Amino acid sequence: MNNFLKRIRKERNIGQSELAEKVGVSKQLLSGFENGRSGISNEVLKKISDFLQVSTDTILNGKSSTPFDDKSRNQLSEAMRLTFKFYGDEFDKETIIKIATELYGLIVDFENLKGDSNGDSKKDFFKKILEEKIAQGLAAKCFLNYFNKY
Repeated sequence: MNNFLKRIRKERNIGQSELAEKVGVSKQLLSGFENGRSGISNEVLKKISDFLQVSTDTILNGKSSTPFDDKSRNQLSEAMRLTFKFYGDEFDKETIIKIATELYGLIVDFENLKGDSNGDSKKDFFKKILEEKIAQGLAAKCFLNYFNKY
């Protein structure tokens, strides 16, 4: 997936090594992300956006901010509805809000791919990243169950 991290970083005269050190990742990870060869976790993306003082949207799609219009409200409502439908009985309120927020971000990202001329290949890459996140999330959930036994 294309992103605007390299442009933002260069505008601020920050090298890959410096940014990697500040957010606690390898230079290779940043290079792979900047060049569309690999993804990064939402946690790392948030650390980068905090350090660069830009939104995650700015990094991902070059938009400085998107207005919270009716479409955005509908997307957020759908994210909340789905989260409660699937996990409402399983998690506490704080966790539900975190899940819904992540889901909202995924919905927005996916909608942004729809209008892209290279959308089909980007959708495949997006799907691959999501499948990796599912595996990580399920492994974390299994570990929590293991951890709670001790």
